[in-house]
Amino acid sequence: MANRLFSFLTNMNLLFKWVAFFIAFFGFFWSAQLFISGNAYYSVKNNIEIWQLAPNKASIQKVNSALNRIGNALHYFPDNALYYQVQGQLFEWKAITVDRSKLDASSSQDRTEVNTYLREAAISYEKSLQLRPNWSGSWIGLASVKLKQGLLNKEFYNYLENAKRAGPQDAIVHKFIVEFGLEMFSARSIHYVKIKDQLKHHLNLGLQNPLSREFVLNSIQKHDASETVCRWLRDASYPVRKRIPNCITYD
Repeated sequence: MANRLFSFLTNMNLLFKWVAFFIAFFGFFWSAQLFISGNAYYSVKNNIEIWQLAPNKASIQKVNSALNRIGNALHYFPDNALYYQVQGQLFEWKAITVDRSKLDASSSQDRTEVNTYLREAAISYEKSLQLRPNWSGSWIGLASVKLKQGLLNKEFYNYLENAKRAGPQDAIVHKFIVEFGLEMFSARSIHYVKIKDQLKHHLNLGLQNPLSREFVLNSIQKHDASETVCRWLRDASYPVRKRIPNCITYD
């Protein structure tokens, strides 16, 4: 009886050791995947931020490299909405770089390849939203694709509305609406009429938000709109108005 008990305890001890080993092994394996995916995401995020400030630094080779990295991250974590959003941004950048290279090489108006990458971007944004419907960045992504396709239709404005509902204070929403609105204002487009109230609202919020402030200021400068924005935001707070270049402010 004692031998049987000893044998049973020995076997249980061995079993517990194997269980502990497999738990430690899978824990290490999962941690390694998380580390690799996290590094891939942040390196790609840094690339995108650099390209946003200096678009000429983006190239087809660099975008393809970034797509491979985020693809590896999605291989490990296929249910990550943020990774799909970033993948969508990369496909947009690929469309931009391909379009730029075609224009540099010839005057061909063939946009087949560009539209292919824009459709891929839309698919990635839609996958992101399937996983997280209230992700403002992916709604903005879908609106951005429509803008690049030249389809400023009802669907485009629906995407903007969804983005504002999902993240009314999000920097990405302020950035997109400010840039789009100032572009439409500069072009004297009919779409400025549709966006003007939102533009003024998000100019104010964008200048308040430290994550969007620099982008908004650069957009104002790019469109030479300091005087106009100063006039639009005459009822904004002093800290907001004083940030606008050459804007007369009062205490």
